[in-house]
Amino acid sequence: MYALDVQNHGATLTVRLTGDVLMEDVASFNKIMREHSKTPGITQLVLDLGGTGRMGASGLGVLVSLNTSMQRYGRRLVLLSPAPHITKLLQQAEIEGFFPTCESEEELRNFIPEACAPAR
Repeated sequence: MYALDVQNHGATLTVRLTGDVLMEDVASFNKIMREHSKTPGITQLVLDLGGTGRMGASGLGVLVSLNTSMQRYGRRLVLLSPAPHITKLLQQAEIEGFFPTCESEEELRNFIPEACAPAR
């Protein structure tokens, strides 16, 4: 089971994912992430994967599909601090360069300055 913590920073929505995204969680995870990706006024969604537990290929498929959908609308999905096992999953799927990825909050601040600012 997973949990999401959402923070809005202007045109950036940050979603912190904790817990596992397993096969039985994929449908709800997909639905919720798509809803977040359509938040009015955002241009990017930052998905913090630092606290993510297990995630299979189906969870990764949700992210690929979400990224493609967001790009059609001029938005982007940015991965933040992927846990080592998530990085390995991206490498095994040979898509580690598919998503803009920031390894730390500092790198994210340099990439998207407003992403780490306090919500207004």
